[in-house]
Amino acid sequence: MKHQFKFNPLATAILTLLCGSSISSYAESTLPASTVNNQKMKDSIQEAYPGQQFFEQYYVDKSVPEAKQRQGQYLSSAYCQGAWITPISPETKAVGAAEATSVVTADYGHYDPNGDSVLEGNVMIDQDGRQIRADKITIDKTQTFANAEGRVQMAQAGLLAQSDQINYNLKTQQGDLNNSFYISEQQHAHGRAEKISRTSENIVVMNNATYSTCPPDETPTWKIQANKITLNQETGRGETHGTKLYVKDVPVLAVPYFNFPIDDRRTTGILSPSFGFTNDGGIELAVPVYLNLAPNYDATVTPRYIADRGPMLEGEFRYLTENFGSGMIWGGYLASDEKYDDQDRKDLHLLHNWQINEQFSTNLDYNYASDKDYFTDLNNNPNSKTDLNLRRAWELNYKNGIPGLKAQLKVENFQTLDKTVSDEDRPYARLPQFLLNYKTGNPLGLQYEFNHDTAYFKKDISDASNGTSTTFEPSGTRIYNDFAVRYNYRNPWSFVIPEVSIRNINTFYDQDTINSNQNTNSSDEKQSVTVPQFTLDTGLTFEKDGKYLQTLTPRAFYAYAPYRNQTGHPNFDSATASINYDQLFSARRFYGHDRLEDNNFLTLGLSYSLFDEIGLERLKAGIGQSYYFEDRRVSLDNVADEFDTEHHTGPVLSVSSQLSQKFSIGANSAWMSNGDNAQRDLQLYYTGDKGNLYNVGYFYRKDIPNRQDQYDQVVASFIQPISNNWRIMGHAQYDIENNVAREYLLGVNYESCCWGVSVYGRSYYNDLDNVNEDGVNAKRAIMAEISLKGLGGFNNKLSSLLENRILGFNNINQSWTQR
Repeated sequence: MKHQFKFNPLATAILTLLCGSSISSYAESTLPASTVNNQKMKDSIQEAYPGQQFFEQYYVDKSVPEAKQRQGQYLSSAYCQGAWITPISPETKAVGAAEATSVVTADYGHYDPNGDSVLEGNVMIDQDGRQIRADKITIDKTQTFANAEGRVQMAQAGLLAQSDQINYNLKTQQGDLNNSFYISEQQHAHGRAEKISRTSENIVVMNNATYSTCPPDETPTWKIQANKITLNQETGRGETHGTKLYVKDVPVLAVPYFNFPIDDRRTTGILSPSFGFTNDGGIELAVPVYLNLAPNYDATVTPRYIADRGPMLEGEFRYLTENFGSGMIWGGYLASDEKYDDQDRKDLHLLHNWQINEQFSTNLDYNYASDKDYFTDLNNNPNSKTDLNLRRAWELNYKNGIPGLKAQLKVENFQTLDKTVSDEDRPYARLPQFLLNYKTGNPLGLQYEFNHDTAYFKKDISDASNGTSTTFEPSGTRIYNDFAVRYNYRNPWSFVIPEVSIRNINTFYDQDTINSNQNTNSSDEKQSVTVPQFTLDTGLTFEKDGKYLQTLTPRAFYAYAPYRNQTGHPNFDSATASINYDQLFSARRFYGHDRLEDNNFLTLGLSYSLFDEIGLERLKAGIGQSYYFEDRRVSLDNVADEFDTEHHTGPVLSVSSQLSQKFSIGANSAWMSNGDNAQRDLQLYYTGDKGNLYNVGYFYRKDIPNRQDQYDQVVASFIQPISNNWRIMGHAQYDIENNVAREYLLGVNYESCCWGVSVYGRSYYNDLDNVNEDGVNAKRAIMAEISLKGLGGFNNKLSSLLENRILGFNNINQSWTQR
């Protein structure tokens, strides 16, 4: 027989000890002075296991069938061998004590208004989202003090505690749990305490206590043992006093005070340190300190010591404004670097993004470094690369307003890190540049498109190259416009797309250019060129259905544009387009808007695809070649070369295959008209379903002056699980032309519920280094990252590095963590 009542002070009191609910008024005579038998309750109450057996009672191994686990409950971590399953799910929200209805069952209940009231024998108090079990509960006659004893368990929202005895003051909402064990399902944490005291609504103090996020072995991988542990639910932090960190049974660290998170809120504290060794810096150690300054901004300050260079300070500041966007500022400073001629080394970066409204957005990007070797020598972020020119720009963007219209206004400049680069070889600044694209009409019919690009390009020539170079580097304004009309005719078996366009460039030199160049006459101060163009892109699609679906698509592309003399026109930002299959079907020979091509050529291509019954593209192949009816007279440097007089290109071939759902292969090759191979590549990819991955590729480009630089390299990478939660990872890039390894990387990674470790060694060159130059040596580094889950963040630089180096790493890493 069950007795239901509302606002019972004992239930409310003990629940308050657990979760901090407010105390409700007492309703007298809630239970009659009689014995209550409840066989169902007897059967439901499990024997309370002391110590280790208590933890194992609520820890479910992965081998347990899913049906025996809580419905909808997921394992806390893919790396764990099991999960905590407490009586009440973390997703279950408890109602307030004032609104809750309590159901109390017991073998015996006695109420005495003049003495102690007693519940005894398999006592259970149930509320929505809360539960208490005990052998005996007593309330004194003043209804101020409550005492629960004998296998006392309290549960709420993924939290479970078991104690020998609980004393609680109903008026002050304070109480003590003696000889307790506790479990936090969501944090995957557990521990023991000689005494647990709830000193206020949000603060719990544990004396002579332990804490760990490891599985409940008799000897966990790690644990902290402290004289005092304070858990503050209001701040989301835990504090320990008189703390020792144990790895297995061995004490490895003793600190008088330690601060760690108990939820996912941002809060001030020390993050996981990183340490390592490099051949040009020696031993190094970095200890990041996170500062939660306000809800909308924070900072990370990282003191760092590099043995052969000296102390260094790095910092990062992030902010979020209410109406003006968000951004971050970061940088570092090393005074008097002993390995760099005692020079000060520093860098500074700023990135700000602001979505002004649905149509307008803006961003600011600023980068500075003291020297070209800064990132290689001092930046321990393996993701970073050394750019020769650091970008500094402000952009204002427009879209999602007028249908089909996009626009951008920007100011852009660069810092050239290599001071030996002459002024004439440095990039132009754009002060400013305005870009506009407007496309309207029917994508399956008549369509119109307009493009505009106006920019003022500025380059200051202040070194000796201005007087000795034969190359004239002008500054000035370039205005580019093109207007195109096309008709998109498509059906399931063919497409025909004719297009007519008119393109125009106007160039105006600035006064500094006119004054500095003695050979400039009045006719050169302003230059204009207009070129009409016609293109026709057409093709057929043949399909054959059966066991395999096969498609065959012949394609023809024709382009015509008359020649217009552009000799002497400046080249501000254009380059020759690379050779590839798609480029054959483009009328643009140049990237950029400094030249208007003269065209009269026809490209013929043929592509083939083979799909199996499950949708895999077992074979995809394409071959194409261009045929020229006139020599090309427009060039970037105003000097025609042999390629501009050839009557046809060599064939360009592209082949790929999904050999299986796990294995794919791709190859590309392009030949010149004389039969020489201009470039080729071969790439193989394998991704397993157990977190394993293998990639290998070969890339070659022939040296073609003014068109492409030579490149002859092999790259390979792999990720291989080796045992349980261990895996090894590697990446290599070998330069065949220079017979040198540009980069080697080998790492080992382990992840579990409660700890993780990554150790990797890396040998690499600065991106700007000439490997054939005397005195240029590879940098070698060994780095280690260790995390104790639940005590701080994880740097995870090995995974970050592999994400940047290995194609498909993110997908395979996801399958590894979700296995």
